[in-house]
Amino acid sequence: MRPMTREEVRGAIVNLDSTDNKVRLPTWFDDVRWDRVDYLGWRDLRSPQRAYLVTEADDQALGVLLRQAPNDAAHGSRAMMCDLCRFTRRFNEVSLFTARLPSRDKRKRLNTVGLLLCTDLDCAVKLHSKPIRQPFDPPVEEMIEQRRVGMRSRTITFVHSVSERERTTRQKR
Repeated sequence: MRPMTREEVRGAIVNLDSTDNKVRLPTWFDDVRWDRVDYLGWRDLRSPQRAYLVTEADDQALGVLLRQAPNDAAHGSRAMMCDLCRFTRRFNEVSLFTARLPSRDKRKRLNTVGLLLCTDLDCAVKLHSKPIRQPFDPPVEEMIEQRRVGMRSRTITFVHSVSERERTTRQKR
C-alpha cells in the first residue's frame, strides 16, 4: 500500500454520519510500515466498539467505519475464520463487524453489511507468518504474496460493497 497522509485517511471513510464525523487516528499512525500492510485497520480508543478499515483502491484511499457486534458466548470454543485473511482462529479472536451503508434516506441508514474479522485487526501479522510448506508447494515468498493479493482483493471488494451502494442509489433518483 502506498503511504497516506492523515487527512487522506480521515477523508477516506465513506459511511460517516453527522454524529460520527470525528475520525480518531491511532497513536502509532506515524510508525506504519506502508509496504507491509494491505489495509490500515485500527480501533477507536475512546469507543472500543468502533473500528476503521482503510485501503487503497483505484489509486485513492477508501475506508469504512465498522462497529463490533458483541461476541456471543454461545459459540463455545468453536474456531472461526476471518473473512479477510482467511486464517482460522479461536472464537474470541474473530468478531462480527458491521458497516452501516451510507444513505441520504434516514430509513436506509439502518442497512448494514457485515464480515468476520480478526478482533485485533492484525491480519497482516498472520499473513507474513511463515507457512508450513509441503514438498510441491511454491516458495515461501510466493505463498505470502498470494495471501496478500487475496486479502487485498477481499478488502477492496468489501469496502466497495459499502461505498458503491450509495453511488447506485444516487444515480437511480
